[in-house]
Amino acid sequence: MAQVKKDYLGAGVIGIIAAVLSKVMITNLEIQISYPIFAVFIFFICIAGMFVARVFLKKKILSLYQFVKFGETGGLNTFIDLGILNLLILLSGISGGAYYSVFKGTSFLVAVTNSYFWNRFWVFESKEKKKTADEAMRFYIISFIGFIINVLVATVIVNFGANLINVGGNLLANIGAVAAFVITMMFNFFGYKFFVFIKTKESKQETHLDK
Repeated sequence: MAQVKKDYLGAGVIGIIAAVLSKVMITNLEIQISYPIFAVFIFFICIAGMFVARVFLKKKILSLYQFVKFGETGGLNTFIDLGILNLLILLSGISGGAYYSVFKGTSFLVAVTNSYFWNRFWVFESKEKKKTADEAMRFYIISFIGFIINVLVATVIVNFGANLINVGGNLLANIGAVAAFVITMMFNFFGYKFFVFIKTKESKQETHLDK
C-alpha cells in the first residue's frame, strides 16, 4: 500500500512541476493555447500513465513498469530542461550560435541533477546506502555521456537544421532539444538500469516487501 501511495504521489508531483514549467515554454514560443487546460492535461497524463504502469505492467513486466516511471521522470527533466532553456532565451533574446550551446548545457545540467534523485529514490528505488558515493559517480558518468549526446544532437539540429527546416529560431531550438531528449532518454535508461542502480539480492527482497 505504501508503494502505491509513493507511485501516485510521485506522478502527481511530476505533473504539477511540469505544468508550472510549461508556462515559460508557452510564453516564449507564443503558443496560442489555454494554459489551464494544458496544465490539467499534463497532470492527468502523469496520473494515467502511473495507473497503466501499476495495473497492467508491474506484475507482468518489471522493466516496462520501471520504464514508464523513467519516462515520467524523463518528461519532468524535459520540462525542466526546456523551461530553463526558454527562460534564458526569453531573457537574452538569443536562440542560436555559441550562446545556445551554453544555455542548453546549463539547462541540461540542472535537469540531470534533478534526474539523479528521482531515479534513485522513485524509479529504481535504490537502497544501497553504503554505496551512495559510488552510485552517484556511475550516475554522473552515464549522465556525462548523455550530456555530450544531448548537447551535440541539439546543437547540430539548431545550427544546421535551419537550412533544411523553414521554422523560426525559437521553435527550431525546441525541436533540437526534444530530439536530443528522445535519443538521450533511451541511452540513459539502459545505462542507469544496468550500470548505476544495480540491486543486490537483499535490496530486491526489501523492495518486494514494500509492495
